[in-house]
Amino acid sequence: MSDSLDFEALEAAGIANPRERADLIKYLDDLGFTIDEMAEAERRDRLFGLAGDVLQWSGPPIYTVATAAEELGLSADDVANAWALLGLTISGADVPALSQADVDALRTWVALKAVVGEDGAFGLLRVLGAAMARLAEAESTMIRAGMPDIQMTHTQDELATAQAYRSIAEFVPRMGTLIDVVHRHHLTSARTYFEGVIQDTSATVTCGVGFADLSSFTVLTQSLEPAQLQDLLNEFGATVADVVHADGGRVVKFIGDAVMWVSPTAERLVQAAIDLVDHPKAREAALQVRAGLAYGTVLAISGDYFGNPVNLAARLVAAAAPGQILAAPALHDKLPDWPAIAHGPLTLKGFQAPVTAFELRGDPSG
Repeated sequence: MSDSLDFEALEAAGIANPRERADLIKYLDDLGFTIDEMAEAERRDRLFGLAGDVLQWSGPPIYTVATAAEELGLSADDVANAWALLGLTISGADVPALSQADVDALRTWVALKAVVGEDGAFGLLRVLGAAMARLAEAESTMIRAGMPDIQMTHTQDELATAQAYRSIAEFVPRMGTLIDVVHRHHLTSARTYFEGVIQDTSATVTCGVGFADLSSFTVLTQSLEPAQLQDLLNEFGATVADVVHADGGRVVKFIGDAVMWVSPTAERLVQAAIDLVDHPKAREAALQVRAGLAYGTVLAISGDYFGNPVNLAARLVAAAAPGQILAAPALHDKLPDWPAIAHGPLTLKGFQAPVTAFELRGDPSG
């Protein structure tokens, strides 16, 4: 079809108004797409997106759940469950939905399951799916804001949208390389951290747990434009990461304007909290950061932490005043020489007995 477009064949295949869309069809034809591929994209109302969509796909869907299961030596339910844990959906058990790359990727999970056990491998799928979903959403938000031409509602031009989408989709394979490199570095960082806090072969670790948030955030959300709010959250996230990592800790997660992190020692936990509350950028932006801290044995699974110290730190940050750092008694006991003022006993949600908290001030060496 490269020399001249066969409009009759295109129309017969189900492509609407091919003559009026000749520029788009010629563009797709030059990229090597067949009439059948264009017709399939048209059935999904994605003819304008075809050029970019194929760069995001893992490959042509050739396996059903049943044939993938046979290839992997699993039951169909196992495959469907694994796919669901990744946050992905399959339209039907008998519909080809998985590519060769998909099956090969699941083969890695099957091999890993044989080494670390079913619970650990299933948990990893859940974390991987959640992490990739968040990354994909962040990428999509960034691209829509920075490259409006990928939106048909903006260009009102299928060809312009197709070309813009194709140009940004070409980054997908390169993102895979970036993800692999960053993953390797974070594995090294995590290994180093856990070597300092593990006590035995169980999933429990002894460490400091901190929560910090912007006490004036609710007011700011009402006064700032969306773009300003986005800049603020990006700045806060970058600052938190810099401070926590510089003080030897690990960021666990962001929850809106709040962050949870862990530190290998009580001293490093408190130093990170002080550096966050007193950070120059926060003061320049008139932001008031507060923090809640605890220390003890927690369960570390699936990239998250669970246990009484986690719950206590989360409640203490909610009880803290702007610019205040409230520490749990166990953390205060680890740092008896650190300047502190007792508060309470405080009635905290989820805790039957009142808790005495300690407001940490300054630095014992200062």
